[in-house]
Amino acid sequence: MKKVVLNISVMLFGMAMYAQANLSLVNQTGLGNMSDVDQFGLLNVSDVDQDGRFNEAEVDQVGAFNGSEIDQLGRRNDAKVVQLGIGNDSDINQIGRRNEADVNQFGIANYSNVNKDSRRNEADVTQVGLRNDSDIDQYSRRNSSTVNQLGITNEANVLQVGLDNTASVLQIGEDNTADQTQFGNDNSATAIQFGEDNYSSQVQVGDGNMGLALQVGEGNASYQLQLGEDNMAIHDQDGQSNLAITTQDGEGNFSYIQQDGSLNAAWTNQTGQSHMSFVNQTGVSNLSLVNQSN
Repeated sequence: MKKVVLNISVMLFGMAMYAQANLSLVNQTGLGNMSDVDQFGLLNVSDVDQDGRFNEAEVDQVGAFNGSEIDQLGRRNDAKVVQLGIGNDSDINQIGRRNEADVNQFGIANYSNVNKDSRRNEADVTQVGLRNDSDIDQYSRRNSSTVNQLGITNEANVLQVGLDNTASVLQIGEDNTADQTQFGNDNSATAIQFGEDNYSSQVQVGDGNMGLALQVGEGNASYQLQLGEDNMAIHDQDGQSNLAITTQDGEGNFSYIQQDGSLNAAWTNQTGQSHMSFVNQTGVSNLSLVNQSN
């Protein structure tokens, strides 16, 4: 009887170990691809590679050393990852046709990297707490991008190269940073950061440029450089070590910098076409230089 109980205990222990030792690898090559992975607890990993046609993939992992990597190569790409807690990570790499990706990671060592190539790009990342980071690269066609990160060591970098660009980042607290660079077509970019060591830089090179960076408290800085077409840039920073610089090179220029309190500075430099500029700084070490030309 003891032997039977012992054997049953060993089996149950082994089953429990297997139930916790998650991993999953799926590799599909051509036509109706699709994949769906759900893993619940402990050493979660997951890796999906799909090659051609109706790609799609979805991974949900709930707790412990999450991971996930999805590579999709051609046609109706789509991907989605939700990871809930501990070692989060995620990489999605999509190359051609109707790309889309959606990553949500909620707690501890978040990181995400989405990297696409061409067609109807779009990406959306939400990370909520601890070592947030994010990096989105999209190259050509209908780009768009959104990153929301809520707390601790935030950072986000987005690079989009051509056509209907838009990008946006909202980070709420700790070591914020955001860099967005877009090269051509209907650019726009937004970065809103609320508290701690803020910094933002948005560089857009040609076509419908816009801008905006609103930062509320601590190490503020913000630079926006936009070179050609319908430029506009707005910074609005609220408190501490403010500095804001706008440099725009040619076409519909307009710039507005408004900073509220602490070591303000500002610089606006616009070179060709319909300049305008308003700067409004309220308290402590104000300074402003505006230089417009034609």
